[in-house]
Amino acid sequence: MPLPTHHGPSNGLHGNKGAAARAQRAAGFSAAAFYGVMSVASVFLNKAIFQVWRYRYPASLVTGQTLFTVVCICVLSNLGVIKIAKFNKTHFKRVFWVSAVFQLKLVLDMSALVLVNIPMYGILKSATTPFVMLLDYMLRQRVPSGKIQLAVWLTTMGGFVAGYGDLYFDPLGYALALASAACTACYVVLVGKIGDDLALDSFTLLLYNSLWSTPLSLAITVLTGEVSGVLTFPDLAEPMFVAAFVTSCASAFVLNYATYVCTRVNDALTTSVVGRTKSVVQGVGGLFAFSVEIGWINVSGLSLNSLGILWYAWEKYADERRRNNVRAGMTPLPKLAKLSDARHPHFITRNDSQLTLSPRPGADIPRGFGSGKINEGGLTRHPRTSGNAQTVG
Repeated sequence: MPLPTHHGPSNGLHGNKGAAARAQRAAGFSAAAFYGVMSVASVFLNKAIFQVWRYRYPASLVTGQTLFTVVCICVLSNLGVIKIAKFNKTHFKRVFWVSAVFQLKLVLDMSALVLVNIPMYGILKSATTPFVMLLDYMLRQRVPSGKIQLAVWLTTMGGFVAGYGDLYFDPLGYALALASAACTACYVVLVGKIGDDLALDSFTLLLYNSLWSTPLSLAITVLTGEVSGVLTFPDLAEPMFVAAFVTSCASAFVLNYATYVCTRVNDALTTSVVGRTKSVVQGVGGLFAFSVEIGWINVSGLSLNSLGILWYAWEKYADERRRNNVRAGMTPLPKLAKLSDARHPHFITRNDSQLTLSPRPGADIPRGFGSGKINEGGLTRHPRTSGNAQTVG
């Protein structure tokens, strides 16, 4: 009689592990794709409203986005889908200047997008990183590594070359986009400071920010005379325009949710890399989606800028990997909590020119998608020790 073997059960066990690994990779890829697609789609949708329908009232669109965010957070909080902290008057007052800068950034973003094509818009917005580097040097005497600086200067040089060859050069549009990049840098620095000082979870900070931003954007809409323009806009009742406008208002909140999903299923480092590389996809896609005419100088600048962005993303990725190897023996931090888990809120912290979601204030989050275990809810479980996240754009 042949002796019994364990090949069958062993194969079954390996098969289960293989299926779990495939499910893990699929979940990670889907979450990263969701965040990347939303990041690009929100810019394309806003550009379509301004270019296809000739809508020239950016402050009103910002008002709709901030108001939609307030309503969404309140409704989802009451339904128990998300948890936000109890209203704190002192914290709310301290968020005002963050909200004022954020509001100015949004209005400048939309105003620039009216005048500048998507590829050049992305290039000009990449100036956020050198602005943050300048602020860090002035305020904290902090200087990034040589390779990071080279990547940033390559990106910047590509922007100058692309601008020189831009067939649609608009001085006002360029000024607005660069001003938006400067405001974004200030916003990133301020949020990093507020996040460390007040330890506000991300949705509470987003709510406070939107509560301040809604009346501010409404005031800008009134003061700039946009109200009369909106009321007399010829396509105001057209179903396709209304659908696009409402979708744009919803996209701001959905993008925040997509950032959370990508960070939780994968990690902050994956979110960071996706946030960087989507700028390249956005630029190339914008050339074809809106039939932008370009010359060889413009193409050369776009290429240099894209190489700089990808190099920067790679250097940040490699730097995090090196740090993870050094800290391999440290006790891991808890994974990012569920949206409805009030005991373990997710906080917004700062890493260079990006904002990151972390399990606690100042926490760093490592790894990339496909490096953790599947938990009960089908999401990836990771040890968390360091982090980057999305570029605020």
